[in-house]
Order: sequence, then C-alpha cells, then structure tokens
Amino acid sequence: ENSYLIQQTTRRTEEMNALNEIGRALSSTLDLDNLCDRIYAEMQRLFDAENFFIARFSSERQQVLLDLEVIGGQRLSRRSRPLENGLIEYVLRTRKPLLVREDFRDEMHRLNIQAMEGVACFCGVPVVLYDRAVGVMAVFSSEEKAYDETHLELMMALASSAGIAMENARLFGQEQEKSRHLTLLNNVSRHAIATLNVEQMLARIAEELELGLSYEHIGIGLADYDAHEIVVRAEAGQRREALGRRIPFGEGLIGDVARTGEASSGSAPDGSPFLLEGSVCGLALPLVYGDELLGVLYVESTEEHEFTEEEHLLLRTLADLISGALHNARTLQKAQEQAITDGLTGVKTHRFLMEAVSSEWRRATRMNRPFALLLLDLDRFKFVNDHYGHLEGDVVLRRVGRLLEEHCRRSDVVARYGGDEFVILMVETAVEQARQLANKLRGLLASDPLLRQRGITASFGIAAFPVHGSTPEELLERADAAMYLSKRRGGNAVSSAQRFVLEPAEAARPASDDLPRFELRHDFVTGPEAFDLVLNWLEEMATALSNQGRSLMPGELPTALLDGLMTVVRVVDQKKFSTHDHARRVSEYVVMAGEALGLEATEIDEMRLAGLLHDIGKIGVAENLLRKSGPLQPTERDAMRQHSVMGWKLLSVLPGMSRVQQMVRHHHEHFDGSGYPDKLAGQRIPQGARLISIAETYDALVSGMLELPRSSEQVLAELQRAAGTQFDPELVQVFQQAIRRRTVESSSPSRNP
Repeated sequence: ENSYLIQQTTRRTEEMNALNEIGRALSSTLDLDNLCDRIYAEMQRLFDAENFFIARFSSERQQVLLDLEVIGGQRLSRRSRPLENGLIEYVLRTRKPLLVREDFRDEMHRLNIQAMEGVACFCGVPVVLYDRAVGVMAVFSSEEKAYDETHLELMMALASSAGIAMENARLFGQEQEKSRHLTLLNNVSRHAIATLNVEQMLARIAEELELGLSYEHIGIGLADYDAHEIVVRAEAGQRREALGRRIPFGEGLIGDVARTGEASSGSAPDGSPFLLEGSVCGLALPLVYGDELLGVLYVESTEEHEFTEEEHLLLRTLADLISGALHNARTLQKAQEQAITDGLTGVKTHRFLMEAVSSEWRRATRMNRPFALLLLDLDRFKFVNDHYGHLEGDVVLRRVGRLLEEHCRRSDVVARYGGDEFVILMVETAVEQARQLANKLRGLLASDPLLRQRGITASFGIAAFPVHGSTPEELLERADAAMYLSKRRGGNAVSSAQRFVLEPAEAARPASDDLPRFELRHDFVTGPEAFDLVLNWLEEMATALSNQGRSLMPGELPTALLDGLMTVVRVVDQKKFSTHDHARRVSEYVVMAGEALGLEATEIDEMRLAGLLHDIGKIGVAENLLRKSGPLQPTERDAMRQHSVMGWKLLSVLPGMSRVQQMVRHHHEHFDGSGYPDKLAGQRIPQGARLISIAETYDALVSGMLELPRSSEQVLAELQRAAGTQFDPELVQVFQQAIRRRTVESSSPSRNP
C-alpha cells in the first residue's frame, strides 16, 4: 500500500511538473497557430493521442470553429460548422467534462446526442473563461477504455492553461488585426490623396488591399452608364482573372449591387452569383458618393467564409474612402477638361491649341516629321447672328464643333480659335493629306441640313510644316492668309498657303479702309431705289479704285468690294426662302464643270464670280414680286426677266469685269435662241453663261425651288431632254459626268479614321 501511494505521488508530481512546463510554454507565444502546435505536441507526449481537437463557440456567427483538428495523426485545416446536437455542443451546454470509456453508442443514445462515427472512447473537457464555456478540448479513440479518469483530470488542467493562452492569443490577434486594418485604411487614404489620376490611384489602392486583406480575389469595378455595365478596373489577390471584365447591371452579385445600390453577400456551391469560376462566397459593396453610384468594391473566395461584422465595417470604410477618392479624381479631371475645352462647342480651347502646336512643332523639328494646320472660318455667320440672334449663332457653333470632332482623326486636335474660327492640328500630315481632310470637311459642313438651312459654309486655309513655315507663328499666319483667299473666292472653298509662299502676303489682307463700304439693314426692301443705291456704291468703288491705280481681277477682288457684292446676293437670297444659298451652290457647280473642262484658273475664277453674282440684278426687282410663291402674270414675268440686264448694268461700272458682266447678262439665253434678253444662240452665248444656265436649272430642280425636289438622276435626265434646245448638249454631258463623279467620291468611305 505504501509503495502504491509513493508511486501515485511520484506520478502526480511528474504530471504537475509537466503541466507547469506546459503552462510556461503556452504562455510564451501569442500566435494562435503556434499555440495550437504546442498544445498538440504536449497532448502527444501525455496522451499519445492520434485523434484530438480544440473547438471554440462563436456567438457572433453561431458556429463551431475548429481551431485545431487531428484525425489519425494528420492535422486538418482550420474549419467551421453550424451548431448541431453533437458532443461539442453537449459539453458547452453542460460546462462539465465528459468521459465515455465504453458502450459509446448506448451512452450517446442515453444522453440524446448525435454519435460520432468510428468512436469507441471519448474524453472531453470544457474550456472555461470568466465562468463562461468558450470551447471544448477532447481526445477520442476507436478502442474502448483508451482513456480514464487520470486522462480526464490532466486534460482539465491542460484546458485551463490552454484556454487562458488561447484567449490571450485571440485578443492579441484581434489587436494585431485592428492594427493591420488601421494601417490599411491609412495607406489607402494616403494613396487616395497622393494622386488624382484614376488609373494610378486604383492600381496603388489595389496593392494595399492585397497586403491588408486575405481574400483570394479583390476587385474594384467602375460604373459605365452608357453601356449600363460595371467594368473591373483594378484587382488584387491570388486570383487575378477579371481585369477589364464587364458585368451588366443586375447580373450576378456585383451587378445586383450596382442595380440596387446596397451591399450584398452570397454563398453558392456552384459559384453562379460570382465573377470568377470556382468562387463559393463573396461580398460586394457599392461605391457611392452622394446619390451617385461610382462603382462596386467586391471580394470573393473559393472556400466557405462567414463575413463578420468587423469585416463588413472594414470593407464599408474602404468603400467610402475609395468613393471619396474617385469623386475627387473625377471632379479634378472634369475641371481640367473644362479648362482645356471650349464651353460652347466642346472642342479644345485656344490656349490648349497653342500649347499643342508648340509641342508638336518641337517634336516635328527634332524628328524631321511634317504636320499641318487647317484654319476654317464660317461663311455668313455674322448674318446669322445679326438676323436670327446670338442663340441661333450658338446653335451653329455647337453643330460645327460636333461635326469637326466626329469626322477628324483621333490624333487631330480640334480647337476653337476665335469667334467663328476653328483650327485643326494634324500630326504626321503633309499638304495633300490635309487638303483631302479639308475637302471632306468642307463638303460635310456644306451639306449638313442644319447649317445649310442657315446658309452656313466654311472657308478653309492650309499651312504645313516645314514647307509653308518654320515656326508655329508663321504657320498660323500662312493658314490665315490662305483662309482669306478662300473667302475672296466666294467662300466654301479650300486654299493652301502655297501661293503666299511665292507671292506677297499683302494679297491675303483685307482692303484698306479708304474703300467705300456697303451695308444693308435686315429690313432692306428691294426695288428701283435699292438698285440705284447699289449702283451708286459701285460707282464710288470704281472711282476709288481708279484713284488708287488698282485694277480688278475676278479672282482677287478687294475685300470691301467682295463683301458688299456678297451682301447684295445674300439679301436677294433671303427675300425668297426657296432660293436660300442658291447663288453659292450655282457657283460651285459651275466651277466643278469648268475644272472638268480643263479651263485656265483665270477663267474658272471668272465663272466662280459670275455664278455668285448671276442674280445680283434682282436687287432692282420689286420685293413683292420676289416673294410671290405662285405663277407670275405676263407683266410680272417681263419685270422679273429684267434682272439679268440690271445685273449687267451694275457690274458694267467696274473695270476689268467685262466677261463676268456678259455671263451675268446672258445666263438665261437658250441654245436654240429662244431665251432672253438678247435671244443669242449656240456659241454666241458665253461659255460661262451656258454653264450657269445648266447649273441654275439643276439646283432649282434638286433643291425644290420651283416644285417638289427631284433626285439628282431625275434632274440630269431632264437636262439631257433639254439639250440642244435650252442647253448646250456638249456642256450637258460634261456637267452630268462631273455631278456623277462627285456623287461617287462623296459616297466612298473616308480614309480618315
């Protein structure tokens, strides 16, 4: 008996010493994983246990958390499971140790507990802290009577030390996690204010999220309201497979959050609500500033995970930080765009253009590459402002800006240079390429219904580096001079600076102020008095030119003279809506046919001017007659026919304009001699007058001046039927070919992307 007592005392002493050593070992670490490893090592030494677990109860999740689980000597990954009627729940509920040495299933049935498969002996104790059961420590075996009361006592002592150590580790882990979260929030805040470039900011925030969060996939998607989609713009984590992915609003977890604007979490075995294949749980939060949804912050995992309240709070805080950063970045970006964008037209500002031209000039000089400037000024814009109001003028400017932006290349810089002047900077572009773009834009503006209704066209000037100038200032001057040449040709034309490289720049400057100007009020009335007023002004102009010793050339009229003549033409056009912009279109058709005939430049200049002025004599026709919409009486028709003679009289006072005068006088003569005013026939009619007759009839029928509009082919067929009687048959053939060629060219796809 004494020997037995001595043995028991020695054994208890050794056990107490072992427990004391275990207590010191457990208290030496605050890392939960390391702590679990030490607990298992001691259990192996004391119990030789191959099946062992330590479980905690999470009141927040209402789950059992298995921090340490060893089955058959193999340690399993940490996991969680829902509450059930099992041994762990029984020990937690009763707060009493449980030892089942044999008849395991019968005992489980007696206790009304769900039995564990393959277990014959079980020894488990509660882990109690502050009079509260927080977990369970247990060993079990497939053999009966593997454990006894001694093992139970040892485990109770071990659980007491392990429980305190695990609680300390848990609290320390919480503090560490809070510290990491605070560091993460601080770093994200720092990056949010360090840069206001959206792409750079999101990339840096994603880097911080990867360091501070343990989810397998973290993404930031931004809202694209035009496409009604969320676009993933940044991602982090081990699985990076979604950058650039588009998620329609309302689709999946992310799309649902974008649609509702509320946070949402999900869990599905097949991963169907999630972005990446294989994900089984996730959480998505809206990025909202004010009432505007900016995007979505989301996380996903391939393992089941219950998101805690702390995780929700952290991710919501991150979402708020990212939302504020996005709002600030977009506000700055918008302010920067407004600073370089013309508020009315939407194109770039004058300041931005000058900086872009200077930068391109330096690059082109260094790399020996060309670039071109295209300057355009709107024709008759002042008339729209004066007669329709500035609001209507703003409509015109906005329309022009939009058309230029839509039909120029992406590499081009479109800017508003002045009131109704625009400049296009074309990089890597030579003169011929610039001319092609200019002609395309000229036709586009001239044919636009809104601009055409208001009589707006544009005059273009081209200057290219280095052939037309070696500095930005020279190029702008040359482009401006070329634009003035287009103006002097009647507008709606394209000119390059080539002529001004070879000729004095004075050729492009407006005439001096000592020439008499001619202006008309919007309520000006046509008739005999108006005719005399215009005639007197032209006589004064002729005298002034004679005194200055200046001669007239149709292609280079002084600005004061050309502006005054065009004012008269516009007044005549405006008196009857159906003839609006008729003179300009006739001039274009005549020039097109003249070029097809291969005429000299001087002849084409004369035809262009005659086409513009062919109806100038109508300034002397009574206004009620011009405005009459029905058929004319014989006396009214005779009065109307006088306009060709009156136009000839007006131009006859100007020296050097004889051929233009004859075209204006005879543009209503018929090829068979049945026209007016002089019943000329055949080749006796000036060639320009014969072309004007064809062009005028074509425009009248196509535009609907006389009746309902007809198609171009229908009108060409009508001209063919009248060839030999009203029209010169040879010129009809040339005109038809020119019109059809232009139709084909205008319908072919542009080479400018």
